Amino acid sequence: MKPLILLVHQSADLYGSDKVLLSLVKGILDSGEFTPVVVVPESGALITILNALHVEVHVAEVGKLKRSVFTPKGLLHLPWRLAQAMRALTRIVNGRSIAVVHSNTLAVVGGALWARWHKVPHVWHIHEILLSPRVVSRGLTLLVRWLADTAMCNSMRTQQWLLAEQPSLARRSKVVFNGLPDQPEPSASAVAAFRQKAGAKSTDLVVTLLGRISRIKGQDVLIEAAGILHAEGRLGRLRFVVIGDAGPGQENLPAQLHARVRELHLENHFTFLQYEADPNIAWHGTDIAVVPSVEPESFGMVAIEAMAASRPVIASAHGGLLDIVIDNETGLLVPPNDAVALSEAINALSADQALRGSMGAAGRKRQQQLFHLDGQIDKTLKIYHHPNGSSTQV
Repeated sequence: MKPLILLVHQSADLYGSDKVLLSLVKGILDSGEFTPVVVVPESGALITILNALHVEVHVAEVGKLKRSVFTPKGLLHLPWRLAQAMRALTRIVNGRSIAVVHSNTLAVVGGALWARWHKVPHVWHIHEILLSPRVVSRGLTLLVRWLADTAMCNSMRTQQWLLAEQPSLARRSKVVFNGLPDQPEPSASAVAAFRQKAGAKSTDLVVTLLGRISRIKGQDVLIEAAGILHAEGRLGRLRFVVIGDAGPGQENLPAQLHARVRELHLENHFTFLQYEADPNIAWHGTDIAVVPSVEPESFGMVAIEAMAASRPVIASAHGGLLDIVIDNETGLLVPPNDAVALSEAINALSADQALRGSMGAAGRKRQQQLFHLDGQIDKTLKIYHHPNGSSTQV
């Protein structure tokens, strides 16, 4: 029997860290070296795909640290929830030998505690850069110091943040960039159907922001940038497409964004769509990708998805996006939360087709070289084989 990897994850959606988990599971299966067992706290689309891959998956308490945990009531119930997670994982493992516990994101603590209690090697896969509140940032990185054999960071910026909080983790931290498998070229009819759904004419230039509707993702900044272009008479044939569903606790935000679009008289230039199960089609129907995150992204999967489709990326100049986008080569970097700078970048790319083409080609080359799934899987498997080895070269 192949050694088991117990992967403990925070959700069953299909956004950034969920996609990373799914790609990782597929890579583990393809390698034939380990058998993945996945635990998530809820039902969702991720489980459907894992079931189709015949992966053992369980819905159980994982000790997820949501914002509501950091309240008097949440902290009071936390020990009970963590004990429940420990019992659930013991029941799932059912006496089997686990080679490595892989906690996917800082938000899940149950797997880390279970691994320490049972003396099983633990890899903590860090997808976050948490700057505030300080007590949370400091507390979670302290847990990594205590409970991780290897801290696997998804970008150099994530590692820099982690080591600034816990310098003693330097010998136990590794950078493993997220990667994409080779993406198929979608059919012309599928791309045309996306553009039609987006309300774009054949001559329109589509500017796409894909991701959870959230205050930190910058949908409001994009709307303000479009408003500036409109006021200056530079909207022309631009069509803005916002793709995604509201994140937890942000259910009222879409209505607010729609209202702001109406206030700025942008109704004929904006389309809001639900999350795309296959973003590859959306990116091939896009001319310019934007990632205007207000807070630092630890990585930025949508950026490499757009680059894989040879699309130029305009991104906020902080966090993991600095590892991905090369300014004036694969796209443009702009100051975070700066609608004026974003409007200028959109205007510059929309006015220069040759520049869009050259940046898109350079972006695809960079994605293939640095952010391909093969590289991510190879480095992760090396860590699985030597989870306690500080000298492991990845």
